[in-house]
Amino acid sequence: MLRLPQKRPHQLRLDRISEYMRELASLLGLENEPMFAGIKDASTGLRAKIPLNRQNHAWKRVHTAKSDPTSRPAKHLRQIETMLGEDQLSSAELKDSNEKVVYLFQAHEQIVVSSATISQSGEVDGIVTGLVGADDTMHLHLRDSLSRDLKLVVRSEAMARALLEHFRASQIRLRVHGTWTRTEDGWIPENNRCTVDGFDVLDETSASEVFAQIAVIGDDGWSDEADPLATWRDLRGTH
Repeated sequence: MLRLPQKRPHQLRLDRISEYMRELASLLGLENEPMFAGIKDASTGLRAKIPLNRQNHAWKRVHTAKSDPTSRPAKHLRQIETMLGEDQLSSAELKDSNEKVVYLFQAHEQIVVSSATISQSGEVDGIVTGLVGADDTMHLHLRDSLSRDLKLVVRSEAMARALLEHFRASQIRLRVHGTWTRTEDGWIPENNRCTVDGFDVLDETSASEVFAQIAVIGDDGWSDEADPLATWRDLRGTH
């Protein structure tokens, strides 16, 4: 159970309760099939039930989240603590089936970033994770290199089909125009306010492969040099 001791259910918006439940389910592991088991109305207690054959797996995820701050389960611990700060709650508890507190959430103080928006064209790299929309305006879901989930507008059906060919596969670079927002990680396209003008598939050949390909190129002149490094330094003006 995720217990929010300073609020009762009627003091929280319904959509906010659902956000806490989503993070709790992700913390326990969606593959472990957490099921809704009710809300305790003494403070707010969000109950979940795990099938018997998956309980050890769920517990291991909680243990990993507590012991390894870089793990994926730990991301959900941090998200719950961020949400507590946003809701002016100082702490929360994760309890096991015996009402024992197995983790105490401490609210993260929310970092206030001065907001700013501009209208411009730019590029964003990432992987296509989805495309929704039944009319002329479709919404492309993209996960960028910082694991941020962006939503971009696609108005061309042909482009939408081409983008779907790279679903969860190739890294692509999108050219977009619209409203960009400044965040603590830099400028990003504002969700559903930037339109895709085109894209390129990025070459994911590793550096070692590139150098291996260069090494087998014949008649490049370097193999005829007695001291290729000395020649290179002379050309670069470094000694």
